[in-house]
Amino acid sequence: MRQIRSFIDLFANVPRFRWSWLGSTISMLGSRMIGVTYPLLAYTLTSSPAWIGWVMFASTVPGLLWYIPAGALVDRFGRRSVMIVSEILRGVLVVVLCLGMAMGWLDIPHLVVIALFEGALSVNSSVAETALIPTTVKRDNVDTALAMHETSVHGMLLVGRPFGGLLFGIAHIAPFIANAAMFFAAAGVLSRAERDISTQSANPRSAHADMGAGFVELWHNGFLRYATLVTAFTNLMVQGLIVVFLSEAADEGLPSGIAGLILAASGVGGVVGAFISPQWERISRKINGKEPRRRLVGFKRLVLTHGRSVMLVHLWACAAALAVPLILAQASVSFAIALLVIGLVGGLSNVTIRMMLSRVPDDRMARVVGVSRLGSYSGVAIGPLVASLLLGLLGSGLTMLVLWCLMAVFAVIVTSVRGLRNSLTSTIEPQAQPAA
Repeated sequence: MRQIRSFIDLFANVPRFRWSWLGSTISMLGSRMIGVTYPLLAYTLTSSPAWIGWVMFASTVPGLLWYIPAGALVDRFGRRSVMIVSEILRGVLVVVLCLGMAMGWLDIPHLVVIALFEGALSVNSSVAETALIPTTVKRDNVDTALAMHETSVHGMLLVGRPFGGLLFGIAHIAPFIANAAMFFAAAGVLSRAERDISTQSANPRSAHADMGAGFVELWHNGFLRYATLVTAFTNLMVQGLIVVFLSEAADEGLPSGIAGLILAASGVGGVVGAFISPQWERISRKINGKEPRRRLVGFKRLVLTHGRSVMLVHLWACAAALAVPLILAQASVSFAIALLVIGLVGGLSNVTIRMMLSRVPDDRMARVVGVSRLGSYSGVAIGPLVASLLLGLLGSGLTMLVLWCLMAVFAVIVTSVRGLRNSLTSTIEPQAQPAA
């Protein structure tokens, strides 16, 4: 209840946060919907599963190519401004798509091009909102603001996908009309927030130097450097888990609705993890207050140390989650349990990483966000390919065993190497916002 009151108080009393959070949430809902309806429309236009892959590739490849330039763009022209322009242009692209559908000239090459450019603009919005939210509140409210925003990220994932599928079933054009309305609405809501005060448009540095500054800043921050590594590796393993589950579901003839509910478990866990993140210090203190069994003393000392080691908890929880399908012989419920746990610690660690990102000097924050996002997204992009290769060579059972072994070995290495462990157990203390 205390956390809910904090959210309500922040929403009601801080207009800049309210409009920024609302605009971001509307944008995220549109993004989650369109991520589902692109492949559905591709199949409708071609009746070819191959084109589903190409359209999904076109909408996601900007995540690998554009995060770094997007960070430089946001730092140079301002978070709010970049996000407003990006949302308007996304709306325009989707309106063009709707006109093509209505007039009968839309073909698959048009859809691929629209998905590519809309995907790049969505990267702009993603980086901009991540850098914007911490600047809309006072320093002592940043954790609550980030927890509220991260909760909405996972909440929109849960709502957006089924909502997009539902509208597409009613009429193929319906979800895209809704998407265009959402993107324009997001831009309108964001325009009500106060203007950016840290725009760097007069910055004389080259674009190349701007992009390089993000790498340098992240590299010199030990926590962010290793947290990005941990996130990339765990994302790779989790994507492998999802591929194994989908393969098993197809082999067993599991209804698509049930499969969707199981995959949604990660979103449920993410909502819970993000929601409780401001209370993590109190929760971990309570855990520390209990006397552990002798054989767990060392583990507690390394991992549950006064709330400072969220990333280590994330690592070990993911290792434990990947073991569940092995223990339960890859039953469907085992994948749901694993994804629920992974989503929970993912929501918790995402808020922690974003708290550390909010401590980056204001004039370089978006560039560091871009580098961090690129690192974590690389695991999402590469994971399915690696898992597919393993499945073809080893089968699902051995693939799960390999994924768990890799995750467990990585967790042991990170926990055992003092430099890694110390970097990932940095305390996040309030501090003054660096001057722009």
